[in-house]
Formats: sequence, structure tokens, C-alpha cells
Amino acid sequence: MDPIEKLERKRESQRRLQAQRQRAGLLRGRVVAISLIAFVLLWGVVFAQMATGNDPVLSAKSPPTRSGSGAAKEAIETTAPEEVEPEGGEPEQIEEEVIEVEPEFEEVEPEEEVEFEEPAPVTTSQS
Repeated sequence: MDPIEKLERKRESQRRLQAQRQRAGLLRGRVVAISLIAFVLLWGVVFAQMATGNDPVLSAKSPPTRSGSGAAKEAIETTAPEEVEPEGGEPEQIEEEVIEVEPEFEEVEPEEEVEFEEPAPVTTSQS
């Protein structure tokens, strides 16, 4: 390979690297621009909802759920598969079995308050 051919190949490789760097820079710029636009649009929608008073978090569309001490025990009705009406013959009386579900955590009654004496202040030579 002669020196002119080496120089041509070196220039071609440099040109390809420059083109690749330029494409990568354009791609990065586009990704950053699209991300910023999406961020601004989403926050604009949230701001518009808050400004008009249509806050979806504060709306009461679902009924409140029970929790805490008010939901100590619940009754669950079940029907065993054997008690279902047979295909042929007369229907039988189905007895429903009620199962009481105990709470996962028991409520603990508060004990008497124990009063603690405050310790005497510490005096040092610097105080």
C-alpha cells in the first residue's frame, strides 16, 4: 500500500467518525428536546386541572373504606360445592355457613401511664 492510499483511507475513516459523532449529537439533542416537551406538557395538564379545581385525587368518586377498630369482625357466607342443587330430582334446601373472620391484629387496651422522673441536670466545670 502506497502512502497516498494510506492517507486517503485515513481521511475516509476520519470523515466516517465525524459523521457518526454528528448523528449521535443530533440524536441526543432530539431525545433531550422531546423529554423536555413531554415534561412541560404533562405538568401543564396537571396545573390546568389544579387551577380549574378538577383535582382527581380530591374527588370522592368511591365510597370510603372501613379500616381500623370499626372493622373488627366480618361475616363471610359460603356455599360448599356438595350443597349445590343436583342435576336431576328435587332441589334441596341449601344451608349457608357463616364464618367469622378474626382481625389480623388484636386491639390492645392502654395500660396505666407510668410517670418517669426527670434526671437532675448535669453540671460541669464549663457550665
